[in-house]
Amino acid sequence: MIKKHYKLIIFLLIIFTIFLIYKDNHINYFNYTSLGDGYALGINSYGVEEYGYSDFIQERLRENNKLKLYTKSFAEKDQSINRLYESIVTNEKKIIDNTERNIRQILRESDLVTLTIGLNDIIYQISITGNINEYQLNKIINQTEEDLTRLIKEIKQYYPKDLYVIGYPQMPIENSYIKEGVKRLNQIYKKMENIIYIDTTNIIGYEDFLQPTCLYPGKKGYYKISEEVIKKLAKDKNN
Repeated sequence: MIKKHYKLIIFLLIIFTIFLIYKDNHINYFNYTSLGDGYALGINSYGVEEYGYSDFIQERLRENNKLKLYTKSFAEKDQSINRLYESIVTNEKKIIDNTERNIRQILRESDLVTLTIGLNDIIYQISITGNINEYQLNKIINQTEEDLTRLIKEIKQYYPKDLYVIGYPQMPIENSYIKEGVKRLNQIYKKMENIIYIDTTNIIGYEDFLQPTCLYPGKKGYYKISEEVIKKLAKDKNN
């Protein structure tokens, strides 16, 4: 009888050990990648990389013991739609956590990808157009939509899961065409069917930009964006 109890205790200890090993190996299961431009990178109102919305998101994931790998290495301040597209097509490599990784590998292994892109394209095209008018703005928007469609399709080849695209807030800049361009860029994202769009239009106000005419919000503004993404993530998980 004692021998049977001994065997049972040994068996339960083995099961418990296996459970602990499994728990340790699976509790940190989230790979989070932030793609895009200065918003994805966390450029602040003074043009310096600081704490962006993706940093707040990874912080929340880490607090909940869900984060395994976080990177924004493929985000760049001056990133354009076509530049990011080429990064994927050429399978660009970066050193991440002391290991060389390519962008396709990162996308394949990601459990969450957020994207902010298109602002640089709008601003650049408007700046080189000269005396811009409504007709020229329409051409810029149409081309931007084509480029975006191609980029999203390329991302989805390696990351078929939910892609969270963060829209742009209205910025305290005086150029009415840039303001209109940003508004219509958000509208493009809003009607896309293969992404999850995060609308920031009513989340961030001019008070969240530390300098007038600035393109990037301060830390408080990025925090507001992160909260909106986290709420959407929680809602999607419960559905």
